[in-house]
Amino acid sequence: MSYTGADLIADALAQLGVEHVFGIVSIHNMPIMDAINRLGKTRIIDVRHEQAGTHAADGYARATGKLGVMIASTGPGTSNTVTGLYEAQYGSSRVMVITGQAETAFYGKGLSYVHEAENQVPMLASVCRRVESPRHISQLGLSFATVLNDMFTGRPAPGALEIPIDLQYAEAERMDFAYPDTGAEFMPDEKRIDQAIDKIKNSGRRVIVAGGGVIAAGATAELQALAQKLDCPVLTTVDGRGIIPEDHELCVGNYYNSAGIYDAIQGADLTIAVGTKFAVGVDGQFQAQTPPGEMIQIDIDGNMIGRTHTAHLGILGDAKAALAAINAGLDETLPNDGQFNQVVWEARDGVRHAMRARLGEDWPQVMDAIRARLPRDGVFVRDQTISAYNWGNQQFPIYEPRTSINPTSGAIGPGFPMSVGAAIATGKKTVVIHGDGGFMFHATELATCAQYQVPLIVCVFNDSGYGVLRWLQDTRFGRINETDLGKVAFAQMAQSMGVPAERVQSVAEFEAALDTAMAADGPYLIDVDMEHFAPMEISVMPKKKVEVDIRN
Repeated sequence: MSYTGADLIADALAQLGVEHVFGIVSIHNMPIMDAINRLGKTRIIDVRHEQAGTHAADGYARATGKLGVMIASTGPGTSNTVTGLYEAQYGSSRVMVITGQAETAFYGKGLSYVHEAENQVPMLASVCRRVESPRHISQLGLSFATVLNDMFTGRPAPGALEIPIDLQYAEAERMDFAYPDTGAEFMPDEKRIDQAIDKIKNSGRRVIVAGGGVIAAGATAELQALAQKLDCPVLTTVDGRGIIPEDHELCVGNYYNSAGIYDAIQGADLTIAVGTKFAVGVDGQFQAQTPPGEMIQIDIDGNMIGRTHTAHLGILGDAKAALAAINAGLDETLPNDGQFNQVVWEARDGVRHAMRARLGEDWPQVMDAIRARLPRDGVFVRDQTISAYNWGNQQFPIYEPRTSINPTSGAIGPGFPMSVGAAIATGKKTVVIHGDGGFMFHATELATCAQYQVPLIVCVFNDSGYGVLRWLQDTRFGRINETDLGKVAFAQMAQSMGVPAERVQSVAEFEAALDTAMAADGPYLIDVDMEHFAPMEISVMPKKKVEVDIRN
């Protein structure tokens, strides 16, 4: 049997160590699917929707740092991947979509060829940094390598490869594939490193703000070493959680945007910002929260340096290399001002206590139950939902990098499929917390979980609607509309697709169900009927502070 374009793609994935890909089979990708299975080096995970599969590839990439791959069909299949690619782009995640296309002889002729999508490349380019579409079999290998090299050069990003169906069948020549070695390209400027060291030595009240770029660079050890040398508080972004264990004495956590913490760090004379974009929230929230003192900003993407806030010293380069160089230049410890640190620690403890108190009687117990049972290296995924906003994104302790995953774009719905990808990637017990509204976006992936016995615990916090939006409407307009969805029997839904499940109406029932779920080899769903739990205070993007009963 001849070696085809499809074989080349299967071979490339195998050479790169890609153990799983997500996909939906179609007339326009059958050769690739067949080649992957014939080679036997990569396992295909059959998802139920291309958007979910792309989110799953994203979760796979975030949980491991490896390449996440979704194989789709041209036209409607590829258009379904766009939302997943949008999230991957927003979260700087390495997700590759490989899709088909009409035969080259028909491409661009406007003859209504089945699944014809002549503007597929510009559509994909709107959410990918690099898209390639070879027109001859001799271009296929180079096109794949070009997308791969872009994704793994500089800031991580998604990419896409469109392959006309005739090229998948065409005879091809074997190629060698490898991840690019771009270390030398992103070494920081030595003079700027020296300037950073001088600024650090001439300061005495420092804070570190660390984002997902530290995790992407594999620089958590270097950042922790710097924090230790400076006896310096470390604040993280939501995507930077796990950079430093959240039970570490120097960790403040994901509280930079908390008013109490922000006020406490105002005495700082230097902010060291690493791998963070300083994302601006809804209504322009947080843009006015200028980092205190002078700011050293380290980022692999020069476009991010000084973009949101003035960088008094910008260092363009790989975070791991930059932090290692700074550490090497600090040959002794330079302890922070003790009084300044004490103010920060008291604020940290006060904010944590106050936020926990807002959860009411039941929800702290729910949170603690999950944390007590999930191993330190277990993956914890959140969708955008009340429980994520109120305790999942800040109060639930995270101990290791790549164990905290959430939709960076703020979308509802990606959490569940991202958790599927993370669980498959790691093989570890994974927990996802979800609202019922967002869960309905991809509920059919329960069938995927059952098919592959994914080690995933799905906790659906069911308040019969879009709870966060319902609260926002009531807060801003004094009324609600289009946010009530009715109560779905998610346990029965899961059982119908082969996933064991139960509905719980108390903390005791939740804890018992969680024990059962942890003991299960495959997936388990817990439908948490919030109507029977004590209310919590909600304070998400408020125009005014109110206390609401989420049982209503």
